[in-house]
Amino acid sequence: MERFPNDREALDFVVSRISDEGLRDGTPLSEIERKMLYFSETAWTLPDILEVNEEFDKNYNQEAYERKISQLIRKAVRRARKQQPEEFEAWIQAIRRLRKEDRYLLLMVDHARVGLAFRPPRPPGDLLKLWGTGITLVAFFCGLVWLINKLFPGNNLSTSAYVAFWMASVCAAVLYFLLRLLIGGQKLDRVMVRATDWLFGRWSSGREDPPA
Repeated sequence: MERFPNDREALDFVVSRISDEGLRDGTPLSEIERKMLYFSETAWTLPDILEVNEEFDKNYNQEAYERKISQLIRKAVRRARKQQPEEFEAWIQAIRRLRKEDRYLLLMVDHARVGLAFRPPRPPGDLLKLWGTGITLVAFFCGLVWLINKLFPGNNLSTSAYVAFWMASVCAAVLYFLLRLLIGGQKLDRVMVRATDWLFGRWSSGREDPPA
């Protein structure tokens, strides 16, 4: 069941959580800073948003403001993810609702880099299409190798190695693409970094000279 039936309720939720985090962090939001979180040029917003935006442009540093809000979002979401599953789910639903429109707040949500939680849901059948595309590509290159072996049964080792190299490269690229879409780019990058560190750590330890 959708928790936020309209943009205003979703905005009120997110803005209240950012304001609470500002108080907790010792960097409370001014009234102008709070109202700017509602800013949009095309969607529903506060009736006095033009006056608010004008004062903001005169008296505030936009880069500093966006950095501050992004940090507060990051802290609030990470706390909810670890300690309050229902609160975290509410964040997901609120941002999902707000992504239907063009809003200033979403810029700072993206800058906060809080992960997969804020990606829009995939259309029905999208995952199946994704896997189907990957399997089709792999099958195509397997078939290509089989065809080469049939047409050129006496192909030399260098040709076979060349085909095998490109096939392995394509399979690796397809696998990386699938994993990136399934678990998220940031999470996959962290896993790859850890795996690389582990691999080179083992390699380095194996090359160390034995103690005298």
